[in-house]
Formats: sequence, structure tokens, C-alpha cells
Amino acid sequence: MACGKFDRKALYINRLEVLGRSLHREQQLSVFHRGFVGLDHEDESEVKKYVKGTARRSATRSGAGQSAAQRTWRRASGETHQFRTAAIEAAFGNEFRVLAQHYPALGFEEETGLWVVVESYPLGSHGPQINFVIALKLDRTIHPKAWAFRSLGRHKKLMPLKHTNFPDASICAFPPDDGSWSWQDGMTALVDHYTIWAVKSLHKEQFGWWPGRQHGVCALYRRNEFVPNEACGCGSGKPYSVCHQTKDFLVSESFARQEFRRLFRCEYESRRPPVTVEQAAAGNWAIMPSMALLI
Repeated sequence: MACGKFDRKALYINRLEVLGRSLHREQQLSVFHRGFVGLDHEDESEVKKYVKGTARRSATRSGAGQSAAQRTWRRASGETHQFRTAAIEAAFGNEFRVLAQHYPALGFEEETGLWVVVESYPLGSHGPQINFVIALKLDRTIHPKAWAFRSLGRHKKLMPLKHTNFPDASICAFPPDDGSWSWQDGMTALVDHYTIWAVKSLHKEQFGWWPGRQHGVCALYRRNEFVPNEACGCGSGKPYSVCHQTKDFLVSESFARQEFRRLFRCEYESRRPPVTVEQAAAGNWAIMPSMALLI
């Protein structure tokens, strides 16, 4: 048994290393059924050893407090029932049903929007399970907000706070204005982007560096969270060590903090998810937050 556990862990760590190299070389990745992240040239037969069942390719390829009983929810079990609120059904019903074909998903509706909880297995069935909890505003006046938790048995641990720059520590999987995702692309494409983000986060946790392109718009953030061999956050394609690293460490602490506060409206150390989101994860989604309190 111990040997089998070791083999499975070694398998997904090796897989993570391969994906990291591909991201570092800016190669295209694909997202398959249940969030498995594969190399672009792989087909279903090559990924079946990692994924239970048929490895259906997802629609997108990416380089990047009420009781639940009071909400309508749907599991990814082939249910086709509509959401009870006409506006929620019109805005999100079809997208959610498509999402549920690719990922295990729950939907919790309320007057102002939809909460979606998604399970993703970016390294395959025996790798880490990542839970994304996503707030989708009905009027779409703001970008979706999402938080990621790694499931450890019955417990859920918040993923590390890298590229979670906002005061509420929500995921920054891509800059909202760079065209990587828009509302027209749908929920499945959005979760694909979050899943690629999770691969990068897991790689950082395992190997100590963030693979592939990344954004870091101020000195305080870069010098605290970037390591020398990572891609610089300015978009130059150069390693941080030969690009902005020297300049960043010449910036005074007071100015760097002032710049961070101006950009993100919080202190660097004060980023954290809303307590109600952490409570929802700890309670295995039995009680969900009120979207009105978050957004």
C-alpha cells in the first residue's frame, strides 16, 4: 500500500515537472475532462492513465451565509433541471450545464448572482483535488471572483497567496483587460484558466518557482514573491534576475508599500479571503456566503 501511494505521488510530481517545463517554454497546454491538464500534442489514449473514464477535451485551451438547502443546486450527474430563478436560469443555466459535463460542479443561486463550486484534478485522478468557489454577478458589472482550496481529506486548505493580489485574496489567473477571457467565453473556459493557474501554484509549492508567464505590476509584489529564474512580471520574457530584480530592490520600502496600496487598496500582508468564504470551505459548502456581502 505504501509503495502504491509513493508511486502515485511520484507520478503526479513527475507530471507536474513536465508541465512546468512546458509552461516555462511557453508551450500550449490543453485542459481535459475533470480539469486534467495535458500537453497540446497528447490525445485521449495518452491521458487515460491519469484520468478515470473518457478524457474529453474541454472547450478551451489555456496558456493561463445561507443554508445550502435554501439555494438551488445541481450536481454534475446529468441533471438538466433549470434554476428556480428565471434571471439566473437565463444568465447562467446553459453555461452551468456545459460546465457540469466537464467538471464536478455545484451551483448555488441567489438574487444577485450565482455561486459555483467546482472540483478540478489538474494532475489526474490520483493527484491533488482543487476546489474553486466562484462568484458570478448577475448583472456582470464586475469580473468573476474565485478562491482556490486544496482538499486534504475532509479538510480544505487555502492555496498559497501568489497571484492573489486583491484585498480579498481572490485569484488573479489573468489580467482582466488582456483578452484571455470574457463573459462570452463561458464558465468552462473560466475554470480552465483557473485550473492552469492551479498547476502553476502546485509547481511553485513543489519546486519553488512559478512556471511560465506572469504579471507583477509593482516592486513590492515582485521582490517578495518572484525568484530569480522566474519570468519577469513586466512581460519582457526575460528572467526576473536579469530584468527588474535589481531595480526593484533599489526602491525604498515606504515607496514600494505606497505603490502597492495605490494599486490594490490594501497592505501586502492583509490580503485574505472573506471569512464567510473560508467558513463555506470548512463546512464543505453546507453554508454559502451571501454575495451581497462580498461584492
